[in-house]
Amino acid sequence: MSDETPRVRVIVALDPDDFDKAIEAARRAGMIIESEQRGIGTAVGTVSEDALAALSAAYGVEEVERERGYQLPDPDSPVQ
Repeated sequence: MSDETPRVRVIVALDPDDFDKAIEAARRAGMIIESEQRGIGTAVGTVSEDALAALSAAYGVEEVERERGYQLPDPDSPVQ
């Protein structure tokens, strides 16, 4: 059994005027960056649940949003 805290996917809004420093601060806070969208000042990646507060407080991080999932009902489901 692992003691590791589960990781969650997040989308972060970063200071577009200081994107490089903000992305580096997000990495130092524990975020593993999967993609960067420099033009709109966002990045997508994962972070441990324990590090969410540190990520939110990191330099240049303006907002942290957990990725939300949605699943359509089965085509044979009575609810459509």
